[in-house]
Amino acid sequence: MVGFESNQGAGTMTFEDRSDHSQSQSHGSAASPFIADLGVMLIGAQSDEPAIAYAETLAASFGAHLDCHYLNHIPIPILATAPGSAVLSAEFARQAEEAGDTVAAGLRQRLERLGVPWELRRSDGTLGELRSAVMRQSGLVDLVVQSQKSVTQATDMSLFEAVLFDARAPILLVPDDAADAKAPATVLVAFRDTPECARAIAAALPFLERADLAILASVAEDGSAEERGIEPMNDMARHLARHGVTVELRELPGWTDPAEGLLAEAKAVGADLLVAGAYGHSRLREYLLGGVTRNLVRSAGLPMLMAH
Repeated sequence: MVGFESNQGAGTMTFEDRSDHSQSQSHGSAASPFIADLGVMLIGAQSDEPAIAYAETLAASFGAHLDCHYLNHIPIPILATAPGSAVLSAEFARQAEEAGDTVAAGLRQRLERLGVPWELRRSDGTLGELRSAVMRQSGLVDLVVQSQKSVTQATDMSLFEAVLFDARAPILLVPDDAADAKAPATVLVAFRDTPECARAIAAALPFLERADLAILASVAEDGSAEERGIEPMNDMARHLARHGVTVELRELPGWTDPAEGLLAEAKAVGADLLVAGAYGHSRLREYLLGGVTRNLVRSAGLPMLMAH
């Protein structure tokens, strides 16, 4: 029998799954979801350090390999079609590649101090070329890790979006103060009854199965339980319980900004990881992050796993 608790509004509900799980795998068994390859996106700045340190923690926990990818951006001249622009482009490329050699050497020295298996690959190119490289490499790992600051301080989010929207791969953003964080013990899931959320939860299963507690939280909205998505959240809790995950359900009332409510709850429960679906819409084939997703990316003070 598998159970979980639901704290919805003023009441607490307990559910029991009486299915026969005698043939299913036990919690933490070898057949449980695991992570074998972690991709680490690097831009060659100090902001890479939290991602490297946290990825090492995860790799040690899962026995995983780190596939580190240094992305060296080569700028394009503003007047790319003007006379002499080809010479200028070649000079830009030469300077960027020389600077990249220095950065790559420094990254290699940092990675040599890791206590887990790793490799370093490098891509030099324009943003469009780097986006293609990111999309390809993201399909060869189980999870991509990137520092939050390298996303929020970038001139645009195209490389981050390439992981989510082009490669459809899960990505884990690491804030500055999480460099020394442990493997997640309490995981908060920002639940919505959407395919994006379901894919994020599926990607997070290796963490959820090893965590002490998973909390499915939804920002309360007006309407019936069906309209508020309560029953789908119950169904997801049952699914996770059958994976051996200890689950609690919570509605978060009184928040006009869902991202603010979710982050406040994460802080209140001491969550080590936030799991959320990433939402966006396209405009002339350019993917733009939705408002809640964008606010979570910019404001989360804990590691956050996202999938689209």
